[in-house]
Amino acid sequence: MGNKLVVLLFVVSGAYFMNDQPSRWLVFYFLVYIAIDLSAQIIRNRYATQAVIGIGMAYTLVCAFYINPYFLLLYPFSVFELASYDDQRQKWYYLLLFVPLWLISGSLLMLYGLLAVLSMMNYLLISEARNKARKQEEQLDQMRHSQDQLRRKLHENEEFIRVSEYTYKLEERNRLSQEIHDGVGHSMTGALIQMEAAKRILQTDPESAETLLQNAIGISKEAIEQIRHTLKNMKPALQQLGIQRLKTLVEAFGSHSSLATSVVHGGQLELITPLHWKIIQENVTEALTNTAKYAGATTVHVEVRVLGKMIKVVVNDNGRGKEKIVKGLGLIGMEERTASVGGTIIADGTKGFSVTTLIPLTGEN
Repeated sequence: MGNKLVVLLFVVSGAYFMNDQPSRWLVFYFLVYIAIDLSAQIIRNRYATQAVIGIGMAYTLVCAFYINPYFLLLYPFSVFELASYDDQRQKWYYLLLFVPLWLISGSLLMLYGLLAVLSMMNYLLISEARNKARKQEEQLDQMRHSQDQLRRKLHENEEFIRVSEYTYKLEERNRLSQEIHDGVGHSMTGALIQMEAAKRILQTDPESAETLLQNAIGISKEAIEQIRHTLKNMKPALQQLGIQRLKTLVEAFGSHSSLATSVVHGGQLELITPLHWKIIQENVTEALTNTAKYAGATTVHVEVRVLGKMIKVVVNDNGRGKEKIVKGLGLIGMEERTASVGGTIIADGTKGFSVTTLIPLTGEN
């Protein structure tokens, strides 16, 4: 558009000032051309725009023949504008450049050829920019489509997890109900029947009534033992609760901080007491918070291992680290918590930043 404006100013000045007796109507004819050109830029319908550009081309030819030959210098730009709306037949539109040659003579012919080349270069640059914009738009559409698919899959996965959890709870309730009904329910029913029978013969046959009551007591004891056994089997092991809570904590931190997280464990985790798990979780939370605030990291790794008589917990990130470590309130709090059970804290900033918690199993309270 800028090149075309420069050419338009050149054509106006050439047609007006190079004429010994310039006509005032010449300005009017150029204003009509500008109005036609602006209409082509404003109209959004493709075919209507092509029609207006065609009218502008015919207008320049008529003005060149009847008014001033300088109007022909505006013709090449219109040809390439028209060609830009039809990618399949662009080459045929280029033939229109030869239409006004019979109206051109002398030095104006060379100038027309120069402007035709300039118009072509301008058109090629615009086409390249338009193609890049189109490709970027296509890539954006693909990214939006992929994002929609991922969002849909995530929603489906969340729905599947929710339904699975609900189904598991129903199955577990049904299993527990059936187990209590088949075991404890039948035992308690038998004990109740014998107690009712003992009540009826208590006056007439005390010895038999005592035997029935003793049987009912034995059945009741067995039923209570069954309840304890069922509840014991339902209750997860302490180490499972501890490591699962730690994994949930680390995963929640990763989802909120956009950091990649991982948790590994090994050794006899059942030796870790509830107090130890509490200290481990608080220290890990503090270390993760410091990583998010100061480390500038992208990943953080948590490791829990029981090594002989020692519990080792390491929180390590790939951040910028720090050669000289200045203890803040967070690190001091971790040391105090760990020292309360005879443990210690080791901080290292040489490769990323890592905080190691060492707790002796013999130091449990």
